[in-house]
Amino acid sequence: MADVFHDPALHDPRARAPAATAWYTRQVTADYPAMPTGLPFSTSRVLYAAGEYAHPPTGLIQLRLVRRGSSFADLDLGLGLHRVFTRPGDLLLSLPDRPTAFRIEDGRELTLLQVAPPYAITLLRQCGGGGLDDLTPLLRRPVRDPLIAEVIRRLETDVDASAPSRTWAVGVVFDNLLRLARESAATSRNARLSDEEVRTLVSLVNASLDESWPVQRIADEAGLPRRTFAAAFKAATGVPVHQYVVRLRCEFATELLRSTDLSIASIALQAGFASQAHLTRVVNRLMRTTPGQIRAHAESTE
Repeated sequence: MADVFHDPALHDPRARAPAATAWYTRQVTADYPAMPTGLPFSTSRVLYAAGEYAHPPTGLIQLRLVRRGSSFADLDLGLGLHRVFTRPGDLLLSLPDRPTAFRIEDGRELTLLQVAPPYAITLLRQCGGGGLDDLTPLLRRPVRDPLIAEVIRRLETDVDASAPSRTWAVGVVFDNLLRLARESAATSRNARLSDEEVRTLVSLVNASLDESWPVQRIADEAGLPRRTFAAAFKAATGVPVHQYVVRLRCEFATELLRSTDLSIASIALQAGFASQAHLTRVVNRLMRTTPGQIRAHAESTE
C-alpha cells in the first residue's frame, strides 16, 4: 500500500474535496447517482424503498454500505440470485461489466462509493492484486468489515479532506476488499454449499420450526462436520446458522400474528421459541416492535 500514497497519477487536482463528494439523499429508481465528470471516485447517500430493482452494467465499481434497514432480500450482484439477510454494516460490491438486481422487503439507506475502473485497477495492483477479477468472490454475498465501513462513512462526511488523504482512504478500502476476496476464495475451496443445498436445508427447518434445530443437527442433515458446515453456511448466506434459524422463526411467528387469531403464547411455541417472553425479546431486537403491535397493525389494516 505504501506506493499508493505517493503515486502522482492518483493525486489529480480535479479530485480535491469538496467536489469529490456528491452529498445528497435521493430516491433511486432506474439509475444510480451520476459520478461527477473527471473524478476517479465519489460518494453519495441513496435511499431504496421496498421493491424490486434491476440495473444494467454501470461501467463503475460500486460498493454500497448499508446504513439503515434490515430484512431478507434477494440479491444478484453479478453471480446469480441469492437470498440473504442484510443489515446495517453490510457491504455489497458490484463490478463494472455485470448487471445487478435486488428485491428488498424493507427500505434501505445506503452510502454508495463509486470508483472508475482504471483508478481501482491501479489501487489493486499497488496492493498486490492483478485486477478487478480478484474481487469476483465478493459478488455472491454481502460482506462485513468494520474498517471499510468506517472509511466509507468518513469519505461521505469529511468533505474538507485533502485529495491525498482521500486517495489513501480509497486505497485502504481496496486493500481490505482484496484481503476479503482472498479469504472468501480460500473458504470456498475448503467448504461450499450450493444454493440448492441451502434451500433444501432451509425448507427442512421451516417445515418443523417447533422443533429444536442446533447447528449439529443441521450439519448432520448436510452431511458435513459441524465446523465445516458452519463456515460453509455463513459463506453461502452471510449469516451464522443460529442467527438464520432465529430469523426464520421470527418470520414464521410474524406471519401467524398477521394471519391467525392464535394466542401470542401459542404462536411462540409453534415458531420454536421457549416462551412468549422469548418471542417478544427477539421480535423487539430484530424488528423494533412487539408481537402485540404487529397484530394490532394487521387488524387495523383489514
